[in-house]
Amino acid sequence: MPDQLIVCKSCSFTADEEKRDGETGGAHLLKQLQVLYEQWPRKDELALETNGCLCICEQPCAIAYVGTGKPTYLFTGLDPATCAADLLTAAELYLDSEDGMVSAYKLPPDLQPRRAARIPPAP
Repeated sequence: MPDQLIVCKSCSFTADEEKRDGETGGAHLLKQLQVLYEQWPRKDELALETNGCLCICEQPCAIAYVGTGKPTYLFTGLDPATCAADLLTAAELYLDSEDGMVSAYKLPPDLQPRRAARIPPAP
């Protein structure tokens, strides 16, 4: 199974703005990602998935990177309108790391303060 980028489709745009034009922040982010993902040369290595809720509602918009034998990374407080390209850049770092460890300073600058958790892989 390839590594995954999971988008919380029910995330709001911000803690104060659930929807814009009838669309959640997570749904908007997913649309942005899908456009870039279709042209992304590494899409066979990373599955773009959705989840009903990542349970971090007080810090929307959220995504997670998940890989077999790799830590899971949770990013929150994302701007769904502007972060899609940065998320694919970060995905490349995750894919290129054999053990999944990605230093915060290597992330795109706008994502560095948005990394909320690194959860160790299951043994």
